[in-house]
Amino acid sequence: MSARPIVRRSASRLHRHAAVALGLLAAAAAWAQPGARPAPTPQPGALSPSAGRCGVCHPAERVKFDASQHAHEGVRCTSCHGGDDRSLTIELAHGGNFRGRTARKDIPALCASCHSDEKMMRAYNLPVDQYAVYQTSVHGQRLKRGDTAVAVCSDCHGAHDILGPGDPASRTFAPNIPATCGACHGDTTLMRRRGVKDAYREYLSSIHARELLDRGNLRAPTCVSCHGVHGAAPPAVGDVDKVCGQCHTAERRYFAASAHIEGMRRAGLPECSSCHGDHAIQAAQPERLATSCAQCHAADSDQAALGAKLWTEYRAAAAEIEKADSLITRADAIPIQTDDYRARIEQARTYLREALPAAHSVDPVIVGGFTLRARSVGSEVESEIYGKLGNLRTRKFVLILFWFYVLVTLAILRRLRYRTAKAH
Repeated sequence: MSARPIVRRSASRLHRHAAVALGLLAAAAAWAQPGARPAPTPQPGALSPSAGRCGVCHPAERVKFDASQHAHEGVRCTSCHGGDDRSLTIELAHGGNFRGRTARKDIPALCASCHSDEKMMRAYNLPVDQYAVYQTSVHGQRLKRGDTAVAVCSDCHGAHDILGPGDPASRTFAPNIPATCGACHGDTTLMRRRGVKDAYREYLSSIHARELLDRGNLRAPTCVSCHGVHGAAPPAVGDVDKVCGQCHTAERRYFAASAHIEGMRRAGLPECSSCHGDHAIQAAQPERLATSCAQCHAADSDQAALGAKLWTEYRAAAAEIEKADSLITRADAIPIQTDDYRARIEQARTYLREALPAAHSVDPVIVGGFTLRARSVGSEVESEIYGKLGNLRTRKFVLILFWFYVLVTLAILRRLRYRTAKAH
């Protein structure tokens, strides 16, 4: 083998080692200068498809950004920060239109530079009015007045780690929304300074939170279900029933037909939350029929008496259903065919469940129609099962008599045979 290629390879290695040594010497010299910060020497392999060479100096941000929704759609660091993400020097990378860290007050407008562009958003079928909607929100209005401690886009969506709302790791994934809002609204010091209650912890005690966080029901209400997303604001009096009615359609329909709706609006009382609360909402309890009316009306008033009457009728119907259900269990043990009875008891329970939404009408005729039907079905089932049990007892009695007659007859015949045999 010729010695020339070996010499060339050795010279090449020597050049590389010399370059590395020179680089280390240069870095050491830079560190030795007071106040100097040496720039990392980017290598060609450090180029990221989404972050360019920004990740050489900003590795943590690059890791987050490379996994983000923006990176997957071709958005680059320079789209928000400007500069040159392909440069090998800080001076060039941070030159030109470089903006660096965006001030909080400017973040909504920066995001809107793309998200309000109809041509850019059309392909994703995303709305382009969210910046305008944000400006109508409590957050947007406070920001406009110079309050930079309010929520801006990056507080809810993240800065570099922006993910779609369907991603379980996203801050806007339904089960994560309460904690996202709670980062501010669960800050007791911040809320006290603004004269606002800790709605986050109240929500965590509610039936809505238990459905969402404990049972994994993604349809359960979160903060944005009631307050809106980008246009977040408390619903006004006159709108509360519309907000709650998005889920509780039957309750709203009955309430809209009641005498309460206009009276509460005239008095400036928020519709649903006046009785149920706003954030710490608990599951509906039928016994509240007897007490809720007395919260506004005098204890000896006709309205309070009406509430007590509704509760009495509801309780009587529920007792009748439970009695019938217990009787069905007894019939099963005999056994008697009970499939039809169980189906009818479920129908009775459906009537009884409908009585609770109907109570929002505060009309005894409407509510009584459901409780009466529920009670009637329970009574009919009881009557029919008792009839079958009575027939069964009769058949048993007849069967006993029959076998008694058979045994007596056999005994008589045996005795006659014995006498006949003895006579012969």
